[in-house]
Order: sequence, then structure tokens, then C-alpha cells
Amino acid sequence: MSRDRCPNCNSEEIVSDFQRGESICSNCGLVVSRLIDTTPEWRAFSGEEKAARSRTGGPVSALKSDYGVSSQISYGNMDIHGKKLEPNVMAKMRRLRWLNRRDSRSQIRNLRIALRELRRIASQLELCEEIAEAAATTYRKALKADLIRGRSIESMVAAAVYLAARQYNNPTTLKDIEKTINADRKVIARCFRLYVQELRIRPTPIDPAVLLSRLCNELELTTATQNEALKILEESKSRRLDMGKNPLSVAAAAIYIAGIRTGERRTQQQVAKAAKTTPVTLRNRFREIVDSLELANVIVKRGAASAPVYVRDPWKFD
Repeated sequence: MSRDRCPNCNSEEIVSDFQRGESICSNCGLVVSRLIDTTPEWRAFSGEEKAARSRTGGPVSALKSDYGVSSQISYGNMDIHGKKLEPNVMAKMRRLRWLNRRDSRSQIRNLRIALRELRRIASQLELCEEIAEAAATTYRKALKADLIRGRSIESMVAAAVYLAARQYNNPTTLKDIEKTINADRKVIARCFRLYVQELRIRPTPIDPAVLLSRLCNELELTTATQNEALKILEESKSRRLDMGKNPLSVAAAAIYIAGIRTGERRTQQQVAKAAKTTPVTLRNRFREIVDSLELANVIVKRGAASAPVYVRDPWKFD
């Protein structure tokens, strides 16, 4: 309620109606003035939602070395009135721009290199922004704990991306990341263990079921075979057959068994190549699941009878 007076009846009972954009005298009904709505254009239904949506300036991002809140000096040589700057002032502004770009702290220089590499890896692997920001946050923690010293920035960034993908249950493997950088998978795994041990991060194991869709698409399998493989995986997990095993090899074995049972066969070499494993590992997981679940109608054919069978999925439209 405003303390202004009504010019008609001199009353102080002025009510502000923000829905109609008017200030109204509650005594005589006179519209005293028009209001400008200063409330935000968004709505929030909880305190957390309001805090997340409220903003001043650009959004803060962990993918920027300064979180996106640093100031920038314009490259124009005009003052606020549009007049050209004096030569001594122009030289001073050039000096200030250079100092603004340069940072004497080695951590900031390290972050700029690392975050540029992180964005490149995330782009090639088609990872979402949430995973990239989680990887950047993990790398910042390692940098603060002085874990980067003496190690490759590229390998530490790759390990942070793999850790973030594990945390978000994304089907990204070390072999996928190895293709995007010039580092060995063993080095990335060593950096990953360093994150886990020093930062006390406990990533959740990869669920083989998450990898099914990716492998089935690569092998051009129908939805029926994918559903059958999912059932086999659920039975295997209930008997803890996936404990201590490579999730890709377990998912590949379930797909291979499902293809045999539905008649949509794929060769062991095809399935192993899609899962980035070896046919020997695939056969070992295959025997473990078949013997433990006592699956029927699982007969491995040889010769011409083992040729791949491709079936058009009725649920997919060209």
C-alpha cells in the first residue's frame, strides 16, 4: 500500500493492482496512476526454483576459466561521447587490455588449456552440457588439490570426462575417449583412479542395460531382440553374474544370446567388434550366462547356418 494521497478525496488508502497495472484509491475508486510491472517474466513455485531462476547478468558456467563473470575492455578507441581518444590514452588502454587478458597465475593458464580440451572432447563424444560441467568441476577440484602437477593435462581432462559420464550413467567407455585424444587408455585409467582415491569420489558402476540400445543400433537389431536381451540381462543381474565383469562384454553376450533365441543372428566377430572386446571374452560371458540361467533354444550354429539374419524393425520408419 502506498503513502501517496488521492487527488480527489485526499485519502491515503491507495492500493497497487499489479495485474491491471494501476494504483487505485480504495475510498473513491479513482485510478491515481499507472504502474510498471517490475516483477520477473518467469514464475517459481518453490524457494529452490526461485533461486535457480533469479539472475543478474550472464549465467555462471564451470566451462569458463573465470566462470564467465570477468570484465572485458572494449577494443574501440572512442570515449562515451563518440570522440576519438588521445594518443596517450589509447596507449594506456592497449596496456590495460593486455593486462586484462594476461594472468600471472599458473592455475588460470592451466584451466584455459584444460577447459578448451574438455569442450573439444565433449563435442566429439556428443556429451550434454551437464556432463561437461561436472567434468570441469572435478578437474577444478584436482587442480586445487595439486593433482595435475607432473601429469598430462589431456589425460587428466579425459579421466574427468569419463568420471562425469559414469556419474550421469552415460554409456561412454575409455575406448571411446581414447579415440579422441593422443593418450593411452591405461594412462587415462590411472588418472581416473587418482581422482577416485585422492578426491574420494565413488562413481557408480556402469549398468550394462544402458549400453544395450547403443549396441543394438550399431548391430541393426530390432526392438524385439533388444527387449529379449534386456530380459536376459535382468536375470543375469539377479544372479550377480555381472559382478566384476566388463559391462560391455556382459551386454554383448546378452545381445548375442537374444539374437540366437529370436532368430536374428549376428556372428561373434560382429558382436565383439561392436562391443570393442574380443570373441574369446564374448564366448566366456556367453557360457557363464547360458550355464547359470539354463537357457533353452540357445544353439550356436556353424558354417553357412551361422550367417547373419537381418530383419526390418516394424517400429522404425524411414
